[in-house]
Order: sequence, then structure tokens, then C-alpha cells
Amino acid sequence: MKKRVLVIDDCSFFLRVISDQLENDFDVEAVDSGEKAIALFDAAEVASQSDPYDLVITDLEMPGVNGFDVAKHIKGLNKFLPIVMLTEKEITKQEAKEYGCATYFPKSDLDRVVSMTRALFSK
Repeated sequence: MKKRVLVIDDCSFFLRVISDQLENDFDVEAVDSGEKAIALFDAAEVASQSDPYDLVITDLEMPGVNGFDVAKHIKGLNKFLPIVMLTEKEITKQEAKEYGCATYFPKSDLDRVVSMTRALFSK
């Protein structure tokens, strides 16, 4: 069974590109807002589905609910779920860790994001 990856970004082009890169190896679900991502996790919680995803990749800067808000909400439900933050903004590792993110990458470095995702699950 393929690992499930949730990708969250308000840019439809980026969602399509990263989904295309990952879909051969993973079961990818893509949503275009933090609100929709939180709703997915809340619905899974209500349905007693403990781990709907194996990894979350989220953009930091989104209108409304941003990536830090999403990470904080998810970590309140499952503190062990790895979350990768994508951003063009300067953030520190400490900031990412404070919100429960395993790591972060520049959004422009898609190759690293894809290779890291594959490496994470090849162990």
C-alpha cells in the first residue's frame, strides 16, 4: 500500500507540479487552503481514523489559515506526523520546530522536497 501524502498550497500550479512528481510513488491528496486541510483532519478525527496521512507538505504563506496554523492544528491531533514546511520567507529551524515541523525547504527547491519525501519512506 502506498504511503499517503497531503500537499497544501494555495497555488494551483504548484499543487499540480508537486502532485505529478509524487504520484508514482505515493497516494497524493492536494488541497488549496489551510482551512480545507484542517477540515480533512477534523473529519478523520470524528470518524476515528487515526492516521489519514503519513506526511504533510504545506506552504507557509497562504491566505486565511497559514502553514504554521495548519501545523499547530495537526500536531494537536497527532504529534508524530511529519510535517514539511515550504516557504520563500526567511524562517529559522527553531521557528519551524516550534510549530511541529520536521523541516522546511524553499518552495523553489522542488527537487529536494521530492527526494526528501522518497528518502523518508525508503527506510
